[in-house]
Amino acid sequence: MMPTTLLAPMPNKTLVIVAISSRPYVKAAKDAGFDVIAVDAFVDQDTQAMAKQCIQVACTGHRFDAQALLRALDAIDSADVFGVCYGAGFEAQPDLLASISQRFRLLGNSADTIKASKHPEIFAAFCHANQFLTPAISMNQPCVLDDWLVKEVGGSGGAHIQWASAYQAPLKSNQYFQQMQIGTPVSCLFLASEQDVQVIGMNEQWVDADKHTPFKYGGAVSQIILSAHLVETFKRFVSLASKQFNLKGLNSVDAVVDGEQLVMLEINPRLSATVDLYAPEKGTLMASHVSAFGIEAMPTLVLSTQSKAHHIVYAHQPVQIAKDKIWPEWVSDIPGQSQYFEIGMPICTVTSSADNVQEAKHLVQARAGII
Repeated sequence: MMPTTLLAPMPNKTLVIVAISSRPYVKAAKDAGFDVIAVDAFVDQDTQAMAKQCIQVACTGHRFDAQALLRALDAIDSADVFGVCYGAGFEAQPDLLASISQRFRLLGNSADTIKASKHPEIFAAFCHANQFLTPAISMNQPCVLDDWLVKEVGGSGGAHIQWASAYQAPLKSNQYFQQMQIGTPVSCLFLASEQDVQVIGMNEQWVDADKHTPFKYGGAVSQIILSAHLVETFKRFVSLASKQFNLKGLNSVDAVVDGEQLVMLEINPRLSATVDLYAPEKGTLMASHVSAFGIEAMPTLVLSTQSKAHHIVYAHQPVQIAKDKIWPEWVSDIPGQSQYFEIGMPICTVTSSADNVQEAKHLVQARAGII
């Protein structure tokens, strides 16, 4: 259990939450006492039930239709809006965040922070300067491609990552090569403010690979146990990275554990889906996030030590899902309308909780297998 600071709930205040899939953040905001206007690409049943208003905006390749998004925001009555929080969908569109910040208070990292922290060469230079391990990168094609990947600058969700040896097209201006790192994928969720940087928790991650997307995000489980050395490396990284890139609020960093080495992959300078894996027994994560942006704070956030897991269920064959389908109680992100899903499209998210990491992981993957 971990103490930190949190914002007192503010009645009659509304957060606008924008993300490709906003449901985890909408729930966190509701838990903190906020009303929510949700703007995302799916408008699932869960979000509709929690938010006072839902606005669907098209998203292609993990990028919002910028003009459609700004039009949607311009249509919102700003009188009662406290600010805008955001999740995935902006790493490749930092200028869109700058436009949003001209309309509402931005309760998230600035466009400049996104640009710097997601720039592969700047990130690598930061790691090298502070003695953190990170895979080699190259803007030019390596001589041997067997253990190299092709990634997009600002990509999220893993679907943009390909094996370099199987990538046939010429590299685009927003792509680069990164050497493959063997090990266990992990992440660290942390809370940064001007006064302090605190680790919320560490997670194991896994992929849901298919022929076309070998590194697509599959799921994660919280409360993993790492050695004291690895934990201290994570803590040192998030502390120095927060100062270097001016990170604030809830963020995460992806890494790979290789024995007793922690190899840093990238910073996710925005609300992370792993927010969904932490259930406070006292206080709320979203209130803590908002408090990091200069709002008066009060103590204490106490987190449950129970492990929680989520697994995204993708369509492995074309399937029609009816709106009135009956789902188990451990399913979330339920489609908001009858919908045809092509291969690779996300259908829903399966969750589980258990007293230890392995039980939570085994249960969530077993549940995913029967959806």
